[in-house]
Amino acid sequence: MGLWKTKVDHYRFTPAVVERLRLRRLVFAAQYQQRPAPAEGNFIKRSEVGYYGGIDPRTGQPDEEVPENFDRKLISVDCAFKDVATSDYVAIGVIGIKGRKRYVLNVVNKHLDAAATEAEIRRQRDVHCPICAVLVEDKANGPAVVQRLKVNVPGVIEINPQGGKTARMYAAAFEWQAGDWLVDRNAAWTEPFIEQLTMFPNARNDDMADMMSQAAAWLLQPNIHTTEIYNAFTGQPF
Repeated sequence: MGLWKTKVDHYRFTPAVVERLRLRRLVFAAQYQQRPAPAEGNFIKRSEVGYYGGIDPRTGQPDEEVPENFDRKLISVDCAFKDVATSDYVAIGVIGIKGRKRYVLNVVNKHLDAAATEAEIRRQRDVHCPICAVLVEDKANGPAVVQRLKVNVPGVIEINPQGGKTARMYAAAFEWQAGDWLVDRNAAWTEPFIEQLTMFPNARNDDMADMMSQAAAWLLQPNIHTTEIYNAFTGQPF
């Protein structure tokens, strides 16, 4: 029976068919390789991750350098309910935009309550200023964080996600495939961040992935929105 099935599968799945199936990363890994996450990645492959600030160990060539000036910078936040060990992590990411490139400048991933989340956002904003926008998803303690920040921080935006986290990641994946996103090769947060991106949606946690895809989705909106917020912050056009 086993030999007969093997022969049948051999004739059903020619090399050309298998290659077409491989394009459906999640389905191929789960159904045909019995793994929920392929080694190279699901929506985003490891080979699609770009780096800056280091040396490529495979080629010995230097990575891209961080631009001296960005068109704009933003902070994206995925909140949690509490700071206890059993709750989700808070993910706070700082992203610099230069043309079509998105440089992930820092990622904070901790158990934080609303007050600690607010404090960390303010700290990142001070370190990486000027920040044109602070994106906070409208879930968990996000509304409380937004309310605290809006007392004296401009550009705080409460995000109501459309289509769910999987749809956002699907849209963001094309930008990673195009080489538009880059991460710091030498930062302590880099490997956990990449692992979560490539494992999504099967990773144990997805807060950093949600933080990134939230920023990617917001940046896909018409430029008029980002221009208005940047102008409100600086008082000057781009």
